[in-house]
Amino acid sequence: MLTAAEKAPELEQTEKFGRTNRIERLDFLRGLAIIYVVFYHLVFDIVYILGKDVPFWGTDWFEGIHTAFLLILFGVSGICTGFSRNIIKRGAMLFLCGEALTIFTEIFVSDMHIIFGVLSFFGVMMMVTGFIRPLLDKLGYVQSFILCGAMVLLFIIFSDFSSKEELNLIFCRIPLALPNDKEFLYPVGITAKGFYSSDYFPLIPWGFAYLAGAALSKAVADRKLPKVLYSRIKAAPINFAGRNSLWIYIIHQPVFLGAVMLIAELTGN
Repeated sequence: MLTAAEKAPELEQTEKFGRTNRIERLDFLRGLAIIYVVFYHLVFDIVYILGKDVPFWGTDWFEGIHTAFLLILFGVSGICTGFSRNIIKRGAMLFLCGEALTIFTEIFVSDMHIIFGVLSFFGVMMMVTGFIRPLLDKLGYVQSFILCGAMVLLFIIFSDFSSKEELNLIFCRIPLALPNDKEFLYPVGITAKGFYSSDYFPLIPWGFAYLAGAALSKAVADRKLPKVLYSRIKAAPINFAGRNSLWIYIIHQPVFLGAVMLIAELTGN
């Protein structure tokens, strides 16, 4: 007969993932991503509010790393939606937080306002994923991996949809004639002339990155990925940031904006 200590690993392998049984390596990845994103926003505020020169700001390698960490953040968040309860309710609350941040920035820093930033984006995608979760759960593992690949491909194709108004077919680009007089299509990446947001993540293409993760959620939950993903990793501060990434994102922007604006006022910038 197995002792309690001998049974523990077996129980851990069958327990569902959730708030009390987390995949530490996913927390680690998301923690790294949110730390870099916070750093990116700090540099952004220093450059555009304090007017300071930061040599690496705007360089291809810095922007490339930023994009890579955003893809990790969105993909891992998509995976984790399959482990969350009341995902639609949580998404609605997060969307409201994003809209509150829009109002805050419009009132206090109107020239740096945020319209459909990452919080609004996450809120919408969490609700969307909550509605389609039953369909995703019915997919076989092979179908899930194919869907994930399709979402990655769509992200690449539509990567320049909102910024350059073209489709990226890797070996060629197809220009698009997007309407520019639609003031309320900005959530999907179609913006009116003069539209500006200092933090903007339209559903196209970023929603495809999120859905790529969501497509893998069932396979991850059923431990169908390499075992290394489920092993523990000792990086408590980073894992903590990963577990609380949304709260960190909600808090850090108004804190940074307030601190940088105060410095600007005191230094006369």
